[in-house]
Amino acid sequence: MKKVQSTLWIFLMVWGLWILAASCNGGGEKESHKEAESERVEKAHEESEAREAEEHEEDEAYENKNARKLKKLKAHFESIDTNGDGKFDKAEFTAHFEKEFPEKDKNKDGKLDKDECGKAEEFDTDGDGYVSPEEFAKGHEKMFEEFDLNDDGFVTWEEFKEVKAGGKSGKCGEGKCGGGKCGGAG
Repeated sequence: MKKVQSTLWIFLMVWGLWILAASCNGGGEKESHKEAESERVEKAHEESEAREAEEHEEDEAYENKNARKLKKLKAHFESIDTNGDGKFDKAEFTAHFEKEFPEKDKNKDGKLDKDECGKAEEFDTDGDGYVSPEEFAKGHEKMFEEFDLNDDGFVTWEEFKEVKAGGKSGKCGEGKCGGGKCGGAG
């Protein structure tokens, strides 16, 4: 009987140790699982922060690009507004584009082609593929009308910016510039 008791006692001890080891391992597995979950959460958080940082950089780049475009547009407006009163009238606009024509006419042939004038197709009313000084003037007259959103005879920075930078079609889209093609906003 002592032998059976000894064997039973040894069996119980081994079994107890095995259960104890299993519970320690189980606890280790739980701890390991918690650590893994914590690592996954941390990694997801880091990835989220990296995405946010990347989006922020893209937003900043977009804003910087837009700021540069707006600054360039403001400089263009100021070059037209020769008296510096914050608006330009038809006379200032005319003086500007009359000066602009010879600057654009790179080959000095007295007319502008599509490489010299971005609005060649719109301004070329006779269809010869070139913009004459007269067509250039008429196109800019229509353009002035398009920029003058409130029909007061002046184009303010806000009107100019709205049409040029805002992608607005000006009054042409409303049919207010004489029915033909507008000079556009460019």
